[in-house]
Amino acid sequence: MNIMKRHFAALLLVVVALLAAGGLTSCDDYDDWGWYDGPSGDYFYDSDLDGAWELVQADGIPVGPGSTNYLDFYGDGHGMYYYYDNGTPVSERMGYFCQYSNNGTSRYQVNVRYEYGQPTTMNYWFAGGSLWMQWRTGGGRVVTYVYRPVSYVPW
Repeated sequence: MNIMKRHFAALLLVVVALLAAGGLTSCDDYDDWGWYDGPSGDYFYDSDLDGAWELVQADGIPVGPGSTNYLDFYGDGHGMYYYYDNGTPVSERMGYFCQYSNNGTSRYQVNVRYEYGQPTTMNYWFAGGSLWMQWRTGGGRVVTYVYRPVSYVPW
């Protein structure tokens, strides 16, 4: 009986240790996001962006399921970017911050830094329940994307 109590006590300690270790880790642990530092100057996090958004239109052309991408804004400047690369679903972390814009296109701009890509500044606004984003490419072409809110990203 004494051996049984010792085995039970040892098993209980292992279970408690495993539960404690699981509580200390997280898939969205922001501490390891050292690649993203917020800007200097005035900025904010727009809670209207929070949630998952699916690209449904690019420059006025509908986007199909295999060509879409998703932005998932967690709040506080962190999120995920999901897209297809030759038909394979890919995801990467993104950091972001918002600022007021005075360029005449919209009242706000969002500055996004992708984990594996280049930082991008986009004007954004909301219309008809959709998120509109617009930016100018290095070549000067204006690009406009329309996203709709979704309850989850499908991968």
